[in-house]
Amino acid sequence: MVYLSLSARILLNVEALNMVESIGNFVRHRRAPIIVPASKGFVLKYVPAISGESLAHAYQEVVARVASEVGLSVCSNCRAGYFIKHADDSVLEEWAKEAQRKGSIEFEKTVIQRCVVEDIGGFLYAGREPVKRTSRFQVGYMIPALDAITSTAIEAQFHVRYARVPEQQSIYNVEVGSATYAFGFNLDVDGIGVLSSGSRELAVSKEERVKRIEVAVKALSVMLASALFGAKRTRFYPSWKVLSAVAAVSDPIPVTAEPPHTRQYVANTAEKVESVKKLLKTGSLKIDEKVWVGYFRSKEDDVGEVKGAEEVRDVTTLTSRALEVILEYIK
Repeated sequence: MVYLSLSARILLNVEALNMVESIGNFVRHRRAPIIVPASKGFVLKYVPAISGESLAHAYQEVVARVASEVGLSVCSNCRAGYFIKHADDSVLEEWAKEAQRKGSIEFEKTVIQRCVVEDIGGFLYAGREPVKRTSRFQVGYMIPALDAITSTAIEAQFHVRYARVPEQQSIYNVEVGSATYAFGFNLDVDGIGVLSSGSRELAVSKEERVKRIEVAVKALSVMLASALFGAKRTRFYPSWKVLSAVAAVSDPIPVTAEPPHTRQYVANTAEKVESVKKLLKTGSLKIDEKVWVGYFRSKEDDVGEVKGAEEVRDVTTLTSRALEVILEYIK
């Protein structure tokens, strides 16, 4: 099972990337409760956050764009950024209705063939014969890194929308957050282009599957390298920088990168990989585990000494090297 896991520390200043309800003229930033280690036990804090749903939406938008550019099939809704997918009979096209009448396996296979986004991002058809395709990628909330929790802020900014007549001017307040955020992303490479049933049957050709794997990794790279995620970027585009990142490509047992809550997360990931490989080779059941680990660091976020990992210059190079390893592993 070829598996990609990536963790990154991202500095975002003055961002309004994930807002919640508006109360009058006040627009609130999303907050999340987190447990933070303290000198005596733990404390509860409410911090600015960016939801996994927001990040998943952004990632799938980039997947749709990249796939369309290279001539791969994307359904009309996903191409437009409406990820309702093939959820029920009211949104099924004629080809989808015909496939649904042939059974759940044929329905999933046809939808995969017709849409790269639903292949990688999954879908749930809740009609007469439900069909569930679990997303091949995992992403969660971006929350402030725990070692930078005291350098986190959220504050309302006052604005006035000008009008020629003073009485028509509108006053509004938008909360903005600033933090070093922790980002995590996993990709089940083996599941791309493959049916969910235990048969492991390919839904597309081997050549097509390789192209879809490339799309999945390149979309992640583009999203991170250009900060293509979140809302309110037209007037609240944040000052941002990917400070550091680590990626692990493993086969056949998934190994995940450590959460980036301290600067030691890169070294901790490399050490965990060696421990897992050693464990899998001991005893009577020996597994030849292959794991590649790569990382990059910036001057602002020195991750310390790292052994057993390849250092590269930036996040684009990191994902590019990860893709090279993935393509080597899936041969």
